[in-house]
Amino acid sequence: MKIWRHIGFVLCLVGLLCSTFAVDVFARGVNRDAVDSIRLRINALENAPASKEKAHNLRNYAYTAGKLGMIEEAQEYAQQAYEMYLQLDEPAWASLCLYERCIAYNSIGDTLHMHALLNELEQLAKRDSSAITQYNYYSILFAWEVLQENAERATEAGGKSIRYMEQIPDLRPYNIMPEWNYYNQALVYDLLYDPSERDSIVYYLDRAELSASRLAHRIDYQEVMVSVNDLRAWLYYYDKDYAHAETQMFQVLALIDTIAQDSPGSIITERGEAYAFLVELYTSQGRYAEALHYQQLLTENNNERYSLERQRILDDVQTKYEVVQKELTIERQRRINQVMMNSFAISVLAIISILTILIAVWNRKRRIEEELYAKALEAENMHNELLQAREYGNTEPLETLREGLLLQLSELPPKANYKADAIRKIRELNLVIFKNTIVDAADLSVMDKRYLMCFAAGLTAEQIAEIFNISPASVYTVRYRIKRKNSTLKGLF
Repeated sequence: MKIWRHIGFVLCLVGLLCSTFAVDVFARGVNRDAVDSIRLRINALENAPASKEKAHNLRNYAYTAGKLGMIEEAQEYAQQAYEMYLQLDEPAWASLCLYERCIAYNSIGDTLHMHALLNELEQLAKRDSSAITQYNYYSILFAWEVLQENAERATEAGGKSIRYMEQIPDLRPYNIMPEWNYYNQALVYDLLYDPSERDSIVYYLDRAELSASRLAHRIDYQEVMVSVNDLRAWLYYYDKDYAHAETQMFQVLALIDTIAQDSPGSIITERGEAYAFLVELYTSQGRYAEALHYQQLLTENNNERYSLERQRILDDVQTKYEVVQKELTIERQRRINQVMMNSFAISVLAIISILTILIAVWNRKRRIEEELYAKALEAENMHNELLQAREYGNTEPLETLREGLLLQLSELPPKANYKADAIRKIRELNLVIFKNTIVDAADLSVMDKRYLMCFAAGLTAEQIAEIFNISPASVYTVRYRIKRKNSTLKGLF
């Protein structure tokens, strides 16, 4: 059975690309300046009566804040926008608020709040029959049913969301990309059905490809076609039509190369998956020389990916060090200024107090310098450990792998509220049992073992995605490929 736990989360995130906030939301490059700009507009309308413009600004602010990790604030402003849309009798826009809030909660693994909002979205859909309101409801229901691994109800909800989407006269105001809806439906027919529903997969892939041809931006079209052609290659592989499978995957690699020209480094995971597919394809045909060639390319790709991850960790450490240094410098200057102001106001009778404060400041300065030195030393140690870990290659001991994971977890931002629990799970993982489980699995790379260790420890896909700085969709794809190659690893999932 092809069971794909939590895939609903992945599809919700893809859905977010298909129906993001409208009005004047930025397609790319969300930053703090964007938040400040929208905030100024909100402040300017603070005392104005409820209006569609005001509600749009609240939604845009919620979207941008969410992208910057300000989840609670994003939910608060999205709720304000939702209530204002209802007050203005704009149920379609109100449903978009609920849709976006569901996605935001699902992105942090809060399925309890997601389900509550799904019920609210259902009630709104019963009151308003417009196509966009129905589309928003069935899109979230689709994601929820996939999350529950209910294949029939998921595909039924997905089919309804597509039918309502096709009834929307103009998709542009809602920024909906129908090609991803078609692709998601095809993906569910592949992953949640055993055997895969081949005819349905081909039908929706054809529709995704036809829809993608309308895209004005070349890179958007190619991103869709990478996913579409990748799934087509697997269909040929299932049918043992190895020649077409090979040709299809070469098309995927050609598209990836083209995308890499516009966005270097953004498709390293997809390239690795294509190489892994070709290794499996050639091995199954006994074409071992070609399989070895692509295994070498896969190893080089994994090494590049590992180097990027390592550099990201080191950059994070350096950034934190610089931030702490700046904060400590400001704090030290603030305290010195405070001492000077107090000294100016105090008479001779306060000399003893001033001396005491100066001594305290000096001690504080010494402790700060010691802390900065310790942090710099820690960063250097991390750098050395990562370089040493890199030299182990695919023969890296499991204990070293675990220490590497613990290092990455320790550097996660404070907003990662699962961090402590994830560290505990990795530490408590029985490496003897883990080693015995994977001992019969062939061709496991270091990256495969790192992913498997996270799966074995019970970490969720969204947590693993954040640890390795990739998309949750890539986590599920990696897991899917490992399961196809190594049936002996089923117990780890």
